[in-house]
Amino acid sequence: MKYMNHVKSGLLAMAFACAGIGFTGCEDDVVINAGNSDRLETVDGVYGCVKSAAGARELTPISVFGDKVATGHLYFELSKVAEQDVTVTFKVSQEALAAYNAAHGTSYQMYPADKLSLANGGTATIKAGERKSAAVELNINAGGSIGQTYAVAVSASADNGVEVAANNQDYIYLVKPMAAIPEDISKGDILTHCFVEVNDQNILNLGEYTMKSSGKPFFDVVSFFAANINVDSKTGRVHVFCNDQVSFLLRNADKYIRPLQAKGIKVNMTILGNHDEAGMGNLSEAAAKDFARELKTYLDIYGLDGIDFDDEYTNYNNSNPSPGFEPRSRANFARLVYECRQVFGDKLIGVYEYTSIDSPDGEVEGVKVGDIVDYMIYGYYQNQAPNGAFGRESSHFENLPKSKYSPLPWKINDELDGGWSGFDRSKFQRVKDEGYGVQMFYNPQPLNYQYYTLFTEISKVLYEDEVEWSGKYWSREGTAYQGKMVGYEDLVGEWEVTSTNSLFTYVNEAGNPLWWDWKGSQQFAKNVIIEKDAEGTGYIVYNWGTFPEITGKYPMHCGYDKGALLIYPQTIHEGDAEDPATYKMHFGTYNGVFQWRAYPNYDSYSMGGYITPDGDMYIYGIGNRWALNPYKYVDGAIENDIFPDVPYFVSENYRMRKVR
Repeated sequence: MKYMNHVKSGLLAMAFACAGIGFTGCEDDVVINAGNSDRLETVDGVYGCVKSAAGARELTPISVFGDKVATGHLYFELSKVAEQDVTVTFKVSQEALAAYNAAHGTSYQMYPADKLSLANGGTATIKAGERKSAAVELNINAGGSIGQTYAVAVSASADNGVEVAANNQDYIYLVKPMAAIPEDISKGDILTHCFVEVNDQNILNLGEYTMKSSGKPFFDVVSFFAANINVDSKTGRVHVFCNDQVSFLLRNADKYIRPLQAKGIKVNMTILGNHDEAGMGNLSEAAAKDFARELKTYLDIYGLDGIDFDDEYTNYNNSNPSPGFEPRSRANFARLVYECRQVFGDKLIGVYEYTSIDSPDGEVEGVKVGDIVDYMIYGYYQNQAPNGAFGRESSHFENLPKSKYSPLPWKINDELDGGWSGFDRSKFQRVKDEGYGVQMFYNPQPLNYQYYTLFTEISKVLYEDEVEWSGKYWSREGTAYQGKMVGYEDLVGEWEVTSTNSLFTYVNEAGNPLWWDWKGSQQFAKNVIIEKDAEGTGYIVYNWGTFPEITGKYPMHCGYDKGALLIYPQTIHEGDAEDPATYKMHFGTYNGVFQWRAYPNYDSYSMGGYITPDGDMYIYGIGNRWALNPYKYVDGAIENDIFPDVPYFVSENYRMRKVR
């Protein structure tokens, strides 16, 4: 609990009570770095607080990878603006750590002191009229034992009347030495990159796909989507804002980020506009420098590998920009990228371009922007570009080679049927043949789709290899489930079918719907048998009817191809099959979720479904009029009134679970 470092306990407690201020520690904010706090402005006097940059809580762990240098970033914040310059001096303090251990019953061991140093001698200045000092870097060199957790306590003192109490003058990082991150996981000349919507999904899922021949990860870079660029309404300063889900991910980096990095996968943070004036294309030079330094604090403290910029959703004010902003331009974006490169070192910088104005261009300080960025991603998914263009097929910004360009971004969520919509091997072949160096994917939903079939089809083209899935998948909250790669043999056996809900439509004698009535489940329950057919590439399904007239009599014949069950044509045999009732649907051509679709009336009346990664099968759609019971072709026409006495048809959802 550390808001202030100058404490006069009785007076201060009364001040807080009178002001109605919640006494919450600096490290207890729910949202990382959502803006500056002014909760101390009503307290008499000027008090200080040692904080970590990037909104890091007390005891945030910093990882030291191999022989690399890790970095913490600390600053000093006053309760009110300084009336004159204040000099702050930070120091590494064994005494502060001992006091913390005694107060909290902990036994943290200090990281080796000879491996620690503070930049600029540990000094920083709070300028008159301001509240915060510049951040001071705490450099943490390799040392200590892998697997052990250490601590580093840094205390601060200040001049010009800012007194600091001994029991409230420090900030403590945890330090975790770790093995070196694998440097070479390359599968070939094309880098695979995936944006993950962490409001809904868990980035750990991306580490469960590996190359069959080498065991290397299929994904090279995973970028969690997204933190935001925002402007502080009080100060006008541009800063990083993280919502609850991004904050949760960063604060639990050991659980969600480090496992991917241990496999050699780089983990980036995406920066996205957020409906105010702050954007990538309108920062002044000073604002760009400041924002680049703040981004570096996130990279350092949370051990991230890079930043991806997505210049969308900013409310640009080109006619009358606020102080610190300029009219939007690609040159301004280029300046931001340049300033990031100056402080990022070898960290990744990526750019997502939806339209040409959304990307940087030009030259800054004699350096062309194409030489600065590590890759650029074109923003039309499934190559749905204007005029059928393949990417933009022209220079996006100076010196950008094809090896840094992703012309074929691929969306793999429900919107585009798990990535199979628009799938064409020749598109990926063109990526390879024409020398492009990046293949991007967007928004996987592993709890809904089994992606290994899709990734294998793509990998065969790009790397001449297949992709395997571990069978493990993760909920957003971090729960692990064990599924499996579903193959031909897995659908063979007995399945228990139960209805989960029903929606009835009553019809008149002419077959016209009169009204809808939600009645819940019919409590349909039976077992169906799926057997191999004689050819060994398809199935025969028994007992799939809802009426005694067809129960058990007419097996359905289905095909199997490329990891998917194909049910077109499906024939329900009637004895000698001289007059078969045909029932056509397909079950997941190229679709990782084994999606069902009924025929006829494919668009308006369909029966759908999927097999979850844990092997359960779910089926939904129109019931006894169209899907569950057969209809006949009579003289080439469909006869669907086999049971004319039925007064309604039903939309029914089912779950199938393997019995044996």
